[in-house]
Amino acid sequence: MVVTQKSLRLYTNSEEHFFHPGMAELRIKNIIDGNPDHMTVAMCLTQGMSVLDCTLGMGTDAIVASYIAGENGLVQALEASPVIAEITRQGLDCYDFADPKIKAAAKRVQIQCTDHLLFLQNLADKSYDIVYFDPMFRRPINKSSGIKTLRSFAEQAALTIKTIKAACRVARQRVVVKENKTGSELQRLGFTKIIGGKYSSICFGVIETGG
Repeated sequence: MVVTQKSLRLYTNSEEHFFHPGMAELRIKNIIDGNPDHMTVAMCLTQGMSVLDCTLGMGTDAIVASYIAGENGLVQALEASPVIAEITRQGLDCYDFADPKIKAAAKRVQIQCTDHLLFLQNLADKSYDIVYFDPMFRRPINKSSGIKTLRSFAEQAALTIKTIKAACRVARQRVVVKENKTGSELQRLGFTKIIGGKYSSICFGVIETGG
């Protein structure tokens, strides 16, 4: 791992991994312009709510969630890979976002390097409004080069029904899982409510756990 003035970079053979917020800024701009964001729609996310993001990765979804939840909300993010957790932690803290409100939202994301199932099992019932997962897709979207680089460092295990049951216990309102629209993981995990854009390559499974 190489440390520069503004970022951590990891080099392995011909691959390089460093923090980038991905589509977070564009997604937030679209939300401001009145366009729906499929993830936050699936979450029914509003200001002041709490989100447990069990699969932080590069933090794109966590940034968007933190922006919507606002200063009175909470986004707690878990990452199983120590390398990814540290690179993303440093990136969220130091990345030069053009919009100070997005920068503040990124800084509000609280990161913990841990296994999400163990973390869920140690929580009280109804600890968060939303529990969210963006696992590595079983069928990768190959054109997504950032995810392709991340994949070699990330947790590869598929979500289990045991994990979803634990998430349902912890979530006050909803459990949401992101999936490739052509995949079958949501059906395997028992999701029957699916949300997604007509022309999007991804969709979201939703389990409502009560108000």
